[in-house]
Amino acid sequence: MKYLGVDFGLRRIGLAISDGELASPWQVIDAKKFSETIKKDNFEKIIVGLPEGKMGKNVAGFVNALRKQGFVVETADETLSSQKALEVMIEQDRKQKKRRSNDATAAAIILQNYLDSQ
Repeated sequence: MKYLGVDFGLRRIGLAISDGELASPWQVIDAKKFSETIKKDNFEKIIVGLPEGKMGKNVAGFVNALRKQGFVVETADETLSSQKALEVMIEQDRKQKKRRSNDATAAAIILQNYLDSQ
């Protein structure tokens, strides 16, 4: 099954992909380009990280919009995914400039946690 992991942000969206048991960071895109980006690939399921609080309401609206477009969408807890992504990038000796954009790595962590729970 082909999965897409999503770390949603109002300006940037981190994406990760998986064709099996392992998730990999894919890309970070502008939020306005999300629909056109995912329509190019045939993802069978989209996993969106769901935060708590006010941002969680924005993500819920985003998830509903995806479902209305016909996508199969599930949510997964994204607690501390950005912090874990930063830790992973530090362990990989990524330069500080590249660590600023950790959204794709956070999406991979969200997706991997979902895959591990299945």
